[in-house]
Amino acid sequence: MSAGLNQRRRAEIDAKVESLDKELAHWKALTECEGLGLRRHHTQVGRVAEVLDGLTESVRQVLARLPEGANVLDQASSLENSILAAHSIWEVFRAKLVLREDAIFRGVLAACDDLAWECYGPAMQLFDPDRKGPPLVYFTATWSPFMTPRDSSFHNEVRAGPGAAGALREDQFLRVLKYLPIPLISVPWYHAVHLPGAIIIAHEIGHVVEFDFDLTADIAAALSNAGLEQDYIWKGWASEIFADLYGCRCMGPAFVGAMMDLLTASVSSVQNEIRSGGKYPSRALRVELMLEALQRDHAADAARLRTTWQEVYGPLETMPEFRQDVATVVDAIHAGPYRGHRLTDIISISGDAFADRTIGEAAGQGSARDLCNFTDPRRLFAGAQWLHENPQPNQHAGAFGLIVDQIGKKFVNQFRSSDGSVANEAAVKADLAARQDGDRQSGRALADLLADAIAHAPDGK
Repeated sequence: MSAGLNQRRRAEIDAKVESLDKELAHWKALTECEGLGLRRHHTQVGRVAEVLDGLTESVRQVLARLPEGANVLDQASSLENSILAAHSIWEVFRAKLVLREDAIFRGVLAACDDLAWECYGPAMQLFDPDRKGPPLVYFTATWSPFMTPRDSSFHNEVRAGPGAAGALREDQFLRVLKYLPIPLISVPWYHAVHLPGAIIIAHEIGHVVEFDFDLTADIAAALSNAGLEQDYIWKGWASEIFADLYGCRCMGPAFVGAMMDLLTASVSSVQNEIRSGGKYPSRALRVELMLEALQRDHAADAARLRTTWQEVYGPLETMPEFRQDVATVVDAIHAGPYRGHRLTDIISISGDAFADRTIGEAAGQGSARDLCNFTDPRRLFAGAQWLHENPQPNQHAGAFGLIVDQIGKKFVNQFRSSDGSVANEAAVKADLAARQDGDRQSGRALADLLADAIAHAPDGK
């Protein structure tokens, strides 16, 4: 006896739900395995799975209540919209995890993950260790994270077309990000081969910290209270300035050096650039702000980097009305307060030029043995920047790869709990169990958001 359309549609819906469950179970198992370098992602996969389970919970309940042979055609579209939304959201994470199985990208992505965790962890511990887990880094085709709004990446990657996910507006996608248990950080593809450029992850972490912990109003208030004549313009730049200064706190001189590399352009365009609005200060003004911030704790390096910049572009001559405010703005952003805390109390990095040079020279000479004494991902990235600024005669072709390998060794077979700390498998599973209800509730809230979006979409799409 052949199956009728109703029976076939029911089987389709059951299969779509089951396929998501099977894939998530597969990734949970992969991230438990020793030797694959994926254990650091076990908590991330587990928490996303719980959110998606909450998102599809209503579908499962409807299907469970339907007796065998009951009419499913009237509800099929709404049920499938929820399932497709879950698949669309999971696809954003799946694509990034799959890259970590590729030998070409596995190591550098692990290094970038560890850098992101080291930069994000102190803020997460201080503000809300129960809110989200450490970020997941991925490659994007954009030239730089600074060229697109950070929060647009998730929106742009979901390709659900008609249905719940496709009905979301830009502002609704920002709300979707709030329900997801891990932040996403994008870096350009070329950082797979040019490690020092990935230091700008620290800037992106600054944006994530502002977004995840609702610091936007605090940043604006800090500038409002600074007595700036052009405060409305400074406040328009506030998010990017905060991210730049957060990066300085994370990585010190290495961050400023990497940012200077990123911000280079023709001499005339940098010297003559004038901004009186928009999201970003001029390139030269951004460098001036970072050098001023660096001066507080790394004076010698600030002087060195200023010389490097001014040898090409000269001192900042444009925008005198803003140049005079640089020290005041840095003081204001450093002081905050951010939910009662100064930025300078959230994160910092010690100056250790000897260690940076030792790492850079060892890698340049191809000496993996001499790198073994260094385990801090931030220090190792700083060493990569030192080598980039001081290329060695007959430099080893795989120098940056040696640094990547050394970064990866520390956490290759270790689990991480949701607060980013290293933990054993039992502690990680206990952590996931403790967060299960909260993550499923986030999924239910996300389901309500998606249902509302499709109900109010134009033409019912």
